[in-house]
Amino acid sequence: MKQLKLPLIIPAGIVALLFFQSCTRESDLTNYPVVSFTNEVQPIIVGNCTQSGCHGQNDLEFPLTNYDEISGRVEPGNGRKSQIYRVITGRAFEFMPPSPSDPLTEDQIRSIFVWIEQGAQNN
Repeated sequence: MKQLKLPLIIPAGIVALLFFQSCTRESDLTNYPVVSFTNEVQPIIVGNCTQSGCHGQNDLEFPLTNYDEISGRVEPGNGRKSQIYRVITGRAFEFMPPSPSDPLTEDQIRSIFVWIEQGAQNN
């Protein structure tokens, strides 16, 4: 079996690096309207996540009833790595809200994602 020569490995590495960089892209939200936490995000989360036995005020581990609790589950400016976005899109170890509740709509998910990408402001 012949060993690969260094000149062949370097171009292959460059191609692989370019491929993987193309998989991660920045969100272009320059023309997207500012998403309001108070008017859009909080009503989505409270309306879908704080029912009895879920993430309401009595949940000592993960309450999601106000800005501080919700913003503690996001990485401002990085929606794809934010815990809330990952669970509402099924990209985490669990999917929320769990069955038999209906999943969030695409518009609701988009609003939460854009809010996070825009810095997760308390607006």
